[in-house]
Amino acid sequence: MPLPVYLCGGSYDCAQGRSGEPNLFSHPDAAFRPPQPQTVSALGSRQALPYFKAFSPDLLTLPDLCRLAEAQILAAAEDAGWLPEELAHIPLFIGSTSYVMSDREARQTVHGPHTRYAFDQIAGYLKQRFGHPNVFSFATSCTSSAQALVAAAQTVANGLAPRALVLGFESFNRMTFEHFHAMHLLAEHSGRLPFQQADGMILGEAAACVALRAQAARTYQARLLGPIGQTDCHNLTASSEAPLRRLLADCLQAAGLSPSDLCAVKTHGSGGSSDDIEAAVLADLLPEVPAILLKPYTGHTLGATAALESALLLHALRRGALPALPGKHATHPNLPTLHGQTLDNGAYLHYFLGFGGSHSAWVLDWQT
Repeated sequence: MPLPVYLCGGSYDCAQGRSGEPNLFSHPDAAFRPPQPQTVSALGSRQALPYFKAFSPDLLTLPDLCRLAEAQILAAAEDAGWLPEELAHIPLFIGSTSYVMSDREARQTVHGPHTRYAFDQIAGYLKQRFGHPNVFSFATSCTSSAQALVAAAQTVANGLAPRALVLGFESFNRMTFEHFHAMHLLAEHSGRLPFQQADGMILGEAAACVALRAQAARTYQARLLGPIGQTDCHNLTASSEAPLRRLLADCLQAAGLSPSDLCAVKTHGSGGSSDDIEAAVLADLLPEVPAILLKPYTGHTLGATAALESALLLHALRRGALPALPGKHATHPNLPTLHGQTLDNGAYLHYFLGFGGSHSAWVLDWQT
């Protein structure tokens, strides 16, 4: 019989600030921090596009990335009530799209081209730092930390480890930014919400970590139900309707829930081409379920998304409310949301979509 799996702590560092400091997700009066201009070059011309910047300098080096990862792990462990020395007994699951790409670009600026690139460099540092041999790195595009979380949840559910940590991080690098621009995926202006004829994605950088265990936290229960990963075999760069329907239906079935049981659905909502597909599926399968949109605050943080959005929503649930939609938007013109409202006990569906057809979903059952 699988063990229950609970989210029992989380930390984040994103464009809106850090956990433990005043920001929109911890303090009702905190100001929204809008995206900043980031220059992109194409065919000899330069253009400033909106980007949710979180870190300095522009290109983080390997030591910067290791410090960032270490800080999030320690903060999430502290939030869960775990001691630093206990981390030697807790497996770590990492998800990122960028990994050390910013370091390679920073090195090239100073030292010229560097040909060695490995996903395991940050994992190797964390193994040495915390003394646990089981550090797993996931690279499944935008669902990297989502797939890491699904694997961590399965590890706990199957009794392989009583606790687990899931780390997601994404740092600015030219390769990602320029390539997304070359594919005409990036918004030229900020201000439009997902599902509102947005003209493209706004990217962002972030780091976040969530703590999982087979026992609930002392003051709340945030149980993960039906975590699954699936593949959209129809389209490598955009979502298809049939696979998304199957993902949501299979997740609810695995969780033992129906649409009427849901308090809200945390959408992918990137502002990209998948918005129309998502909107059609949600209107058909979950017509009465209000949406939660988190990328308008952080940008699309690619491989860090699931860890970041899980940590943000956990902190919002503990505060009992979601921040209002940013900018001039009191309400969303095209769908009901819970922004600016209280968050009740109940089930919150999460789903995440990625390039290469990698999709993930789960339900968070929240009780206080």
